[in-house]
Formats: sequence, structure tokens, C-alpha cells
Amino acid sequence: MLKPLSGEMEQKLPLFTAEQLNKFFENSYDGILVSDAEGTIIFGTPSAALCMGVKLEELVGKNVKDLVNEGRYNQSIILKAIEQRQQQSGVVSVAADGNRVFSTATPIFDEHGAISMVITNVRTDSIMEKYIQELDQIKTKNKRYRSALKYLSHLNVGTNAVIAESPKMISILNYLDRISGTSSTVLLLGESGTGKEVLSRYIHEKSNRSSEPFIPVNCAAIPKDLLESEFYGYEKGAFTGALTTGKSGFFEMADHGTLFLDEIAELPLDMQSKLLRSIELGEFQRVGGTMVIKTDVRIIAATNQNLEEMVEKGLFRKDLFYRLNVIPILIPPLRERKDDILALSKYFLNLQLSDEESEAVLNSGLSDFLLNYDWPGNIRELKNVIERVSIDYSIGEQSLERLIEILSYKPQTSPDQSIGNKVVSADREIEDLSMVENLKTHMDKLEKRYLLAVLKQCNWNIVNAAKKLEIHRSLLYRKMQALEIKKEI
Repeated sequence: MLKPLSGEMEQKLPLFTAEQLNKFFENSYDGILVSDAEGTIIFGTPSAALCMGVKLEELVGKNVKDLVNEGRYNQSIILKAIEQRQQQSGVVSVAADGNRVFSTATPIFDEHGAISMVITNVRTDSIMEKYIQELDQIKTKNKRYRSALKYLSHLNVGTNAVIAESPKMISILNYLDRISGTSSTVLLLGESGTGKEVLSRYIHEKSNRSSEPFIPVNCAAIPKDLLESEFYGYEKGAFTGALTTGKSGFFEMADHGTLFLDEIAELPLDMQSKLLRSIELGEFQRVGGTMVIKTDVRIIAATNQNLEEMVEKGLFRKDLFYRLNVIPILIPPLRERKDDILALSKYFLNLQLSDEESEAVLNSGLSDFLLNYDWPGNIRELKNVIERVSIDYSIGEQSLERLIEILSYKPQTSPDQSIGNKVVSADREIEDLSMVENLKTHMDKLEKRYLLAVLKQCNWNIVNAAKKLEIHRSLLYRKMQALEIKKEI
């Protein structure tokens, strides 16, 4: 119950004139009606008359019971409030224009407990429906975000850093900056491990969709019979084992954002057809559903396959290829952008070690070795190698030897088989094991070859060669003696 205002507060309240009060009512967005205890309307605002589908003079002085009997309205919320002696709400249908009005009537009591008047607020139902639709959209958006967060929480997202010092990669990044502001489809091409997902995230973060979800999908990792339900979601009870609440698919989760389709070449032909339709029409249906869902998704696809050759062989749809090949970008392998190798190595080392240790590991000897290796696995292989080296890190010769060991040795294919009859050397040559007695001998040969190259580069100046290798010259002498390295005449 409202407490009466104290004398002090009453003095602070402004006093309004009748003209000012009329202005307040006339400009109220909600319609306001005032009736007496019998339901006769004694006051109304222009917005109330507009909602009720009549002129204001046709309302004032009329009893709401008569208005209902005349068929103008299907019911009166004012009468219900009078009968129940408490606030009532409901929807009133207006015969004149077929409109519906949401009405709330509140009885006002005098000091004796009798109803003195009824204050009623009215608002068209279409406005309420608009608010309900907006609320439903917010709920749908929140549900989509929750689905996206749940999906992303199960992924090993990894690092999103873009490390580029080579002219080729800097040129690519400059181009990505220009095309990021569009919604055009991008097709990233390149060998496995070249950083296609990292660049797809770069495009998304530079775009005007950056505040919306980025949904990465590995097309090769999804079982064929689950592809449609994963891409488009499903309604509750759509199939055995389906969640009772249904599930959002990748397209719903990525709405207004970016959908990254990695290994797009692995999609079967029937799924390629459905994907093409979704991209072209911007719509789809959930599995087990009948409602067409509109979606606004930017597609970034990636593959390490030659899609044009696959099209010729009938393994990839020609129409989907042309739909994806809007902005093709070829990402060069690591061996063609050697300027990035050391920058990436230092970055990965900083993820594993302290800054001081990182600088110690990347001595000139190690740097040269990293630069001269072919890196068939590209950035992924470099990251894994650096991580393995950092685990048993020690300064100088042991770091170099450990790196040579990692890049030279390939594990046996199964527990009951020998290593095989071949091993891959650091310079990518294939040698018969009959020429190598054991791993240490093989590593010694590699180290001897490397030390010879450094000594020749330094014109056999032991002091300069030791500085380049960042080892003491006495250690270099011992290695030369142990490996039988002699100056060539």
C-alpha cells in the first residue's frame, strides 16, 4: 500500500496547471481512459480513442457495457475490474478495424472502500506483438550464442597470432585487409599446416562481423551420416538419440558471423549439393523441421587439394567450386617464405620458455639449421618440433643435436616392426640404413656436414666459426678432432 506523503515532501512536489496536465495526457504514448464506478467513461486521451477505433467524443459519456452490447468490442476489461474489485488485464477485439487492444484496468477506492473510478491503460496488440517478436529474436540470438560457445568450448582453438615477416605473407595480409570488409566468399588454398585457419580468423576479426561468432568446421572430421544435422541442426525427436531440446547447426551458430569450412574437398557430393543451396539462397531447414530459416553467413573455405582436378574427375561439384572460388588466395608453404621461419620459431618458443631461454636456443647454428630444413609439414611441423626441443632444452651443442635428432628420426610404424630400411635426413635425402650403423653415427655425419659448412663460410677461422656457432673455440676444436674434420687444401 502506498504511504501518504509527508508535509515536507508535498511541498517539494511541483504544482501543475490543468493545461499542463492535459498536455501530459495528450502526449502519452499509452492510451488512458477514466471511468466511474458504473463503467461510464468520463475522460479519455486521443491515443486511447485511436487504439479503440473511434473518435474521442464517441467514447466519453458512453458506458462500456453499452459499447460491448453494440458489438463494438468483444469484452470490457473495465467491467471485469469493477466486478472483481482488483486490477484486470486482457485483450479486447475492436470490430471497426479488426485490431486488438491490450488493456489493463485498475480500480481506485475512496476512504470507505468503495470504487470511485477506474483508470485504464490501452495499447494496440500489434505493438505488443512487435515487442514479443523482438524478445523472441533476442532469445533466439542468446540461444544461438550459447550453442556457439558450447561448440567452441570443445575445440582446441590454439593460437590466433599472425606472424609474417616475408614479403609474400605481408603482401597476402595487405590483401586480406582490403577484402575483409566485404561479405564475399573466400577460398584459401595451400599445403597442410600453412596456417589457413589462422588467416580465416584474421579475415573475420578484421571484418564488420567480428562481434559475431566465428565457427570453424573440419569437414573431414564429421561422420557422413551426421553431416546434415551438424550443419543445419535438428528439431527435438528428429531421430533416435536426438536431444529433446533440439540442436542448432553450424549455419545457425554462425548467423551474421563467419563459417570456416576447412578441408572442404572432403565433403561427399550429396552434402556438397545441400551446401551449395544454403549458400546461394541463404536459407535452410533443420532436420525434422518444416520452417525455412533465413541466415546471413560469410563463408571461408579451405583445402589442400586441387579442386579443379577434383571437378574434372567428378569428385567435386563444378557449381560449388565456382561458388566458393570468388576470392581465391594461395598461401605459400613455409619453405617459400623463409623469413617467417625464425619469427615463428621465436614466437613458439616464447609460448614454451622464458624470453631469455628463447634467445639462448635460437643461436646462429640453430637458426641456420632451421632455415635450411625443408619443413614438409609447414607451420604445424615447426610448432611441434620447437615444442619438443624446448622440453629438454639445454644451451649449445645439445640443442642442435636434439633438433637434428627430431628432424632425422622417424618412429617405427608398429611395435613389432623394425624401423624399416629408410630414414629421412635433415636435408631430405633418403639413405639406406645399411650405410648408417646407428642413430649416433647418422647424427655425427649430419653434424660434421654442418660444421664443415660453417668453417668454410668463415674461411676456416676457428674464432669466427665458434662465435657463429656460439660455442667455445676449445669445444669446436674437440668436435673437429672427434669428427675428423680437417681443413681442405
